[in-house]
Amino acid sequence: MVDLLDAAADILLGAACPGCGQPGRRLCPGCAAALNQGAVRRRRRRPLEGLALWSAGDYAGLPQRLLHALKEERRWDVVDVLGGRLAAAVAGLLAESAWPGPIALVPVPSSAAAVRRRGLDVGRRLASAAQQRLLAAGVDARLCAVLRQRRRVADQAGLGWAERQANLDQACGLRPGWAAPGPERPGVVVDDVVTTGASLAEAWRALAAAGGCLLGAATMAATADRF
Repeated sequence: MVDLLDAAADILLGAACPGCGQPGRRLCPGCAAALNQGAVRRRRRRPLEGLALWSAGDYAGLPQRLLHALKEERRWDVVDVLGGRLAAAVAGLLAESAWPGPIALVPVPSSAAAVRRRGLDVGRRLASAAQQRLLAAGVDARLCAVLRQRRRVADQAGLGWAERQANLDQACGLRPGWAAPGPERPGVVVDDVVTTGASLAEAWRALAAAGGCLLGAATMAATADRF
């Protein structure tokens, strides 16, 4: 029955798996399994020296296609599986730190323009999906979207390391009336992808300036470790 429904969706709607293009209404089991084979490991970025950074795979091939489908094609059906990979990166960070207590997931804030264009805040939705996965695994994780962009920033695509740092310098701050994570529930800054590390570093700066306590940072994927 599922195969018939997928075939019908392909004929009537042009629906296909966002990973491989196979006819279907959602991500196919093969792509879901392949995504989960990504290596969960610690990463290095120059702006994040002193803050542990973990990711759950390389930003290439399947993970890159799926994130593009989510951001640019509004394929909401991949949110949960990508959130699962973000949860795996957080789990790696927690295992390294040996922190047994509760945590706060702090998503890097998206720009208002990006949210309007895409129809949702991708980073926050992935963080929410990761939180649900972590809760199901027994981790006391709370979504704490305490950061906001205080000024307009340029699109980061195509910018180099120094340009990204300048673009984001002092761009983040706490939402009015919100408090940064404390030592009883330290924060983990989360994002979809880490490239130069500038976005995570700016979020780290803003939280530290507000007296926040952080365990580290985690992303669903990462570009090659060149920084």
